[in-house]
Amino acid sequence: MRKLILTCLLISITLITSGFTVVGHRGDPLTYPEETFQSIDHAVAVGANYVELDVHESADGVLVVQHDNTIQRMTGAALTISATPYATLHAYHTKNGEPVHSLQEVLTHYRTSRVKFLIETKVIKGDPDPDVEAKLAAMITRNQLTKRVMFHSFSLSSLKRLQRLLPQVPRLFIVGSLKRITFAVFPYVSGINVSSDLMTPEMVSALHAMGQKVYVWDEMNEDRAKWRWLVNLNIDGVVTNYPALAREFQQLKRDTASRTVDQLATNTTTTTLPVYANPYTHDPTRTTLAAGASFTVQEQVTTTDGTYYRMSQNRFVPATGLTLAPNAGWAVQLLGQRVWAHGRGLRLALHPAARTSSGVCGWLTTNSPCTIDAVRLRGRQVWVHVGPGWVRLHDLLLAGDRLPRPLNAAALPETPQVELRLAPGSDLLRLL
Repeated sequence: MRKLILTCLLISITLITSGFTVVGHRGDPLTYPEETFQSIDHAVAVGANYVELDVHESADGVLVVQHDNTIQRMTGAALTISATPYATLHAYHTKNGEPVHSLQEVLTHYRTSRVKFLIETKVIKGDPDPDVEAKLAAMITRNQLTKRVMFHSFSLSSLKRLQRLLPQVPRLFIVGSLKRITFAVFPYVSGINVSSDLMTPEMVSALHAMGQKVYVWDEMNEDRAKWRWLVNLNIDGVVTNYPALAREFQQLKRDTASRTVDQLATNTTTTTLPVYANPYTHDPTRTTLAAGASFTVQEQVTTTDGTYYRMSQNRFVPATGLTLAPNAGWAVQLLGQRVWAHGRGLRLALHPAARTSSGVCGWLTTNSPCTIDAVRLRGRQVWVHVGPGWVRLHDLLLAGDRLPRPLNAAALPETPQVELRLAPGSDLLRLL
């Protein structure tokens, strides 16, 4: 696996993110009994795109929806599914009163709905399962559900059989060990479903480079802290026991754009900037970026509320107040400079953001002094922050050796004589 990662890291990839697929693990198992209609319905209601089901084969060949190979945990009856006829299993009920369901019963119940399923074939050593895949494929075909299902399994042999039977249906190989991810696996599967304990950004990039989708599963203990980390990964889906929480983070990430960047950024303000764990929830870390400090940007993420630069894994800085090289040199020289408003009127409007369309948050009286504490570039204009708001630099005068003189972007020291344009998907300048 290490060689695979190193090989794929040599490939430069720019990715556009548009959220990820939320799969309710056995429905919504922490709210209602797992793999019941009630659990499935609630998972979909709170935002799951798919619902995961597990199937075993009963003694008389019926595909039974149940995670364990017995029904004891869910019903209290110590009956092994593979050794018990379905009619006997069906007579037992879970805590909400629903019987143990067959897969056909579930598919019939949701035939006219839009519910999608991720079906896991449970291949357990010692339990007979001579034709699970054949029966599953026939059932999916008969119910015309090939576009509403995916398969996953810990058994590569099971996925191979499903590939031959229903090659058009996506197949995910579930792994809890890196040793299971080999080149020999990829021809038979559409993606890898990896334990969150093993997942790294490098692994996601490597698997994507091999044409594999990347899903993540967790041992029923996801919490908000785990999601604040997980949302930074460019994964394709999550199999989760918390579909409502997953939906929340899915919506935060949806409609955002990400691109790789390898450029120096400098804090061109006179204050420290916050460093967030991700650009979506604004959870601060213990780290801050000091005034005038620089770092190498690894990624640019543009969300609905702004642009952020990633300095390292789980470390993001708001782009507001940052200037990319080579423009940071002269931008820093403006910090702390005394300036005056100039113009035909008696006062100059200040704006809450570096654009006139943001409204007015205050006024600067003509010829009254103030100090620049931040610099921002927008399009061809240089904006500076003074007092309570932002103003265009060309509306100000800077104290010179003799008299105040007007400034503009072309007159700034060290300003490259090149055209500056707004980068797509960003509100910062980049050098073209």
